[in-house]
Amino acid sequence: MTTLMKKDFMLLRKYILFIIVIVFVLPVAFASKSNEVNMVQSTLAFAFEVIYSEFLICRYLAMKEYQYPKTASFLCTLPYTRNMQVASKYLTYFIVFVFCCTAYWIDTLFVPNLIRLSPELVIPVFFVATILYSVYMPVQYQFGYDKSKLIFMFLLIAFPLLIAKANTAMIMEILTKITFPIMLILTFAVLLLSVISSIKIFNGKEL
Repeated sequence: MTTLMKKDFMLLRKYILFIIVIVFVLPVAFASKSNEVNMVQSTLAFAFEVIYSEFLICRYLAMKEYQYPKTASFLCTLPYTRNMQVASKYLTYFIVFVFCCTAYWIDTLFVPNLIRLSPELVIPVFFVATILYSVYMPVQYQFGYDKSKLIFMFLLIAFPLLIAKANTAMIMEILTKITFPIMLILTFAVLLLSVISSIKIFNGKEL
């Protein structure tokens, strides 16, 4: 499993600088819109940092696998089952999330307008980002890199526009009514269903 994840990060080596810039700059860009410490603004900053980073990496890895379609079948000849190949993608998601948390924490040391990293900030963002990722991954496995690009374009372009027009204060209020334990249980339940669905779809594919 570790080898599969190393393989994914090796594929990202030419893209890593751009990802790092996105991770560090997005929260700062959001913070610059306000002169006050704002929970809503900070949550949006962290959410966009996580969502953009996760999906950019996900799409880039999918693009590489699309360019080299025999890679998955070759890995199956080694001691890397299809289940392991799918699971490694979800583990990569967690590693990227931890990196985003670290980057945001570093940003808060230099940008006073950002709320400090805390469970109140991390858990709701983890909840939303994981739900989106959990829905997207089985779709990508089902329809492939090319056909699933519409969803990616929605997240990249339409999602920020919808958030800009939405009542973010009301969304935050709804999220705060869900207790953290319930939020985490729902998150991992949806994530588990996503992993099972992705494995089932990938196992049914002809490589």
